[in-house]
Amino acid sequence: MDTKRIHPPFLIGLRTLLGDRGGDVIYPCIQDLVENGLPVAKFSPADRTPTRQDITQYIAAWCKHAGLIEEDCRGWLIEYCVGMLSSISRTSTSGIRHSTKSNVNYIYRADIPFVCECDDNPFSAQCGGNCPVYADMQARLMERKSREPVIDYAAEQPVETFETRKPSVRETYKDQFETALQVIRSEMEKGSERKTILKLLDERGFKTRTGKKWTYSILGNEQSRIREGHEGQGNCAR
Repeated sequence: MDTKRIHPPFLIGLRTLLGDRGGDVIYPCIQDLVENGLPVAKFSPADRTPTRQDITQYIAAWCKHAGLIEEDCRGWLIEYCVGMLSSISRTSTSGIRHSTKSNVNYIYRADIPFVCECDDNPFSAQCGGNCPVYADMQARLMERKSREPVIDYAAEQPVETFETRKPSVRETYKDQFETALQVIRSEMEKGSERKTILKLLDERGFKTRTGKKWTYSILGNEQSRIREGHEGQGNCAR
């Protein structure tokens, strides 16, 4: 069955929004996801199949990277998620719309960067050396793999000297930690076990707020903070 004949021409709409930039910033993985959605058949039972929210955040981060304003991204992405991703979600149409709005708001407000994993992207989307940012993304992957938190002698140096030379560990890991929290919230909403969430964080290379590897106890503490935050919001609403 050809999904491109059933659903609205999302790629055409995207190119219209981007104008002359479209040919340069619609990378192979994005075009594949926009035209075909998630190829569920490519994933074996042992694999973790990406969720609708995974794809939503990925494309939202790309929209910001491509220069789309938040309003244009939100309008287009909501219709795309409803049209192309409903089949991999148990959420109602209204729920998908609301969730997409929240994800776009989060990505744009938190300034989450667009970073793919090239040929090893979690969506099994098309990729190749012909992608305009392939070399840059490969370099980012190598940098991320080789980066380790630098904390040697930090306590022995004067505060002023240390701060002028490099950011603190918390500052270094701030953006990716915020992304990790979003993943944790999403998995908690789905009812995922702590073991599953821990494995997911490790697979994606996420570190804690201080650059350490996630453990059961650290994850449990962050989950408690998230629950307390939700309870606080509920009390305010009442």
